[in-house]
Amino acid sequence: MALSDQYTIYHLHSDLSNGVTNIDSVTKYGEYIARAKECGMKALAFSEHGSVFEWWHKKKEIEAAGMKYIHAVEAYLTVGLDEKIRDNYHCVLIAKNYDGFLELNKLISGSFCRTDNHFYYVPRITFAELFNTSDNIIVTTACIGGVFGKGEDRAQQMFLDFLEKNKHRCFLEVGHHIDDKQVVYNQKLFELSKKTGIPLIAGTDTHVLNEEHEKGRSILQASKNIMFDGEERWDLKFKTYDELVSAYRKQKSLPEDVFMQAIANTNAMADMVEPFNLDQGTKYPHIYENPEQTFYQKVQDAVEHHPYALKNHSKEELQDVINEEFEVYFAFNTRINECKNHHGFIGTDHCPVCGEPVFDTYQRIVGYLVPSRAYSKDRFREFNTRQWYSYAEAMSE
Repeated sequence: MALSDQYTIYHLHSDLSNGVTNIDSVTKYGEYIARAKECGMKALAFSEHGSVFEWWHKKKEIEAAGMKYIHAVEAYLTVGLDEKIRDNYHCVLIAKNYDGFLELNKLISGSFCRTDNHFYYVPRITFAELFNTSDNIIVTTACIGGVFGKGEDRAQQMFLDFLEKNKHRCFLEVGHHIDDKQVVYNQKLFELSKKTGIPLIAGTDTHVLNEEHEKGRSILQASKNIMFDGEERWDLKFKTYDELVSAYRKQKSLPEDVFMQAIANTNAMADMVEPFNLDQGTKYPHIYENPEQTFYQKVQDAVEHHPYALKNHSKEELQDVINEEFEVYFAFNTRINECKNHHGFIGTDHCPVCGEPVFDTYQRIVGYLVPSRAYSKDRFREFNTRQWYSYAEAMSE
């Protein structure tokens, strides 16, 4: 397959999309990655419904397959949070770079909040939050479940105003499904594109790998009495470049040069995305002014005062801890109190937030924070012999 005859799949759902919506896929993300590699694709994104589940493992596997990882989500939009209105418009958000990755993750994290109407049937972000995104976020209008597919006139105009102001990072997403609604939707977006200059992009809205998975998805949906209107006319299978071109030709909703440009724009979008790497090194908070000195002092205090302490530490053992930058980890041994309202606090017998007394105490045992109610008799005996420092003392060292 010639490199020019290729495109980027970015509107893609695995079975992880089932985590926030109805049964919507039976395909594992690894199966898509293997198929994309087989097709010679150069980049790949997963835009799960409302979440970025398993993004780290997807990133590692996509990059191991020699492709660019694109961080994305099919988010749900709501006009506002004042009322519980089930508008929940679809919209694909794509991180352009590492800052966009952080920004997108923060948006999605907030969308799961159940105390402020963000989460209503599904995790949602507001129009205001979308409109305040930076240039580090790329936006596509998603499927016919988006604002232009089912939104009221006011919502559509607000959304269009945002897209037009940000056309350098926004796309109108057309689809290849042989369905009257999709045809009308494509033609509507084509007219908007001509009027505003917002580019079209070909989103496949892929939900299954092949026909076998398509049947499996249907069986699972039938078992849960789930049905989407008109879905029997949707082609949700993974498409090669040639199959996608053929589908648009058969659909006949757009001129060939228009849908070919929309397909090419998937690669243009992928080229906008900058790869990013994550620092996987050990990270500890800066608690002590001189962590190494504090570590040595606490070891010495334990040797002198703690009945269970090992009395003969070699210099090599202690230096290994320093070399691995574990000194803060080993030196930190603060009791963390918890009240019955699950507030955590240090250095007082009553919660500074709600005033309730200590309900439980968490303490490190072999590296883990363990509630005292889970201690054995021997551990309680050892616990009572521990030497404690006040929070003020620890912070002043």
